Amino acid sequence: QEMDYLAGVDMEGVKANFEFSAGLKTLSQLHRDPLRPEGPSKTFVTFQINFYGNAPALAGALRARWDEHLVNDPQFPNGDAIEFRACDPVIDQCAYRVEDAYVEVQIPYVRIGFGRRYRNWGLPRTRGLQLSPYAYSYDVLNYRFGSDKISLTGFFTPLNDFKADTAHYVSAHRLDWRIRDNLSIGLGESVVYGGASRNVEFNLINPIGIWEISGALSGKSERNNLGFAEAWWRPYAGLLTYGSFVVDNTSVGDEGRGSGFTQYAGALGLHFPFITQSLSARLDFSVVSALAYRSRVAFFEYYTFDGLGLARDKTDVILLDAKAQWFALKGLFLEPGIEFQWKGEDNITDPFPDDAFTGRDKLLVGTVETTVRPVLDGRWHFPRTSSPWRGLSLELAFDAGLNVVKNEDHSNAGWKADFVGSVWFRVVQAF
Repeated sequence: QEMDYLAGVDMEGVKANFEFSAGLKTLSQLHRDPLRPEGPSKTFVTFQINFYGNAPALAGALRARWDEHLVNDPQFPNGDAIEFRACDPVIDQCAYRVEDAYVEVQIPYVRIGFGRRYRNWGLPRTRGLQLSPYAYSYDVLNYRFGSDKISLTGFFTPLNDFKADTAHYVSAHRLDWRIRDNLSIGLGESVVYGGASRNVEFNLINPIGIWEISGALSGKSERNNLGFAEAWWRPYAGLLTYGSFVVDNTSVGDEGRGSGFTQYAGALGLHFPFITQSLSARLDFSVVSALAYRSRVAFFEYYTFDGLGLARDKTDVILLDAKAQWFALKGLFLEPGIEFQWKGEDNITDPFPDDAFTGRDKLLVGTVETTVRPVLDGRWHFPRTSSPWRGLSLELAFDAGLNVVKNEDHSNAGWKADFVGSVWFRVVQAF
């Protein structure tokens, strides 16, 4: 998924595509996760420009958007996911952000890129446990060595989400091996470290190193290592199964702190891609422990960017989703389903508790909030191909669900139901 635009590069020349879109987005609440509704209903005007280009062995993109949701995000102080920029005299506050800005070079068996884009190290429509696109995009140096059979993928980023001279570095890499056409495995690790005026440690960037070992040998123990394993198996054409697991190995067997997996996340899934020519389905189950992606040392060792998870953003949670994907008509995609969530009181931004290794619950801490959400997602794309409308298209995306919640906000309350949804209509002109 990281190198989509390098696939199929026309070796005979240069290609470029430009798009401009404008639309309206209406939300029943402001949280980007509909299972965590927060804030009032609002309607925002949106604008977006997209530029994609490629040439022999080279690809790049630039995508910027104006969206007032960026200054109304309840996961940030005062709702500001971006720094304040005055737009007087017409608008009090600017609401634009560069979402993608990258260039990548590809030669046989080597790909190297720099810039920002949303990345997901997981199956389509599922968020990876090592890396997902939930946090807002950030700038990285990324690489991929190898072939479709075996490859090493990774990145390094100096995240600048702490003020003053507090550094926050993240490195991640993974080795993927396609053992057979229907069986693949992946092994990886991530490391987070930082602190006041701390410099980059090159032994924790080395693509082919084992950072858990090299970090320990460096004599600087202040770091947070996460280990990762994943497998995909397609026993026959109509069934894909997967399993993945992440463990924070700083919590395994620490002297004086007990032993066992205290910080972990796991996921299992069944995907049915070819029920009919236009219908598929999937069942996804995941568990994220209360202390996953956090560090007992300091916040600059949390696996987050601006307080949002670099992989899963929700911790202390069990999730179960059952959904179908249906191409109902030409240009119309529908995804009906039902989502279950059991959420404890811990969150990824909470301070690391003093009693973490002395009998504290590892999952579903305190009063558990239960949510059942029948939902219908959909997208409609209507292109105009005749002159004078060539390149113009209309797009509609929507999410409509009924959140049925018990113990809302962990309050020992009964069941209640609320509609939670969104709709986004836009006009796109491609050149």
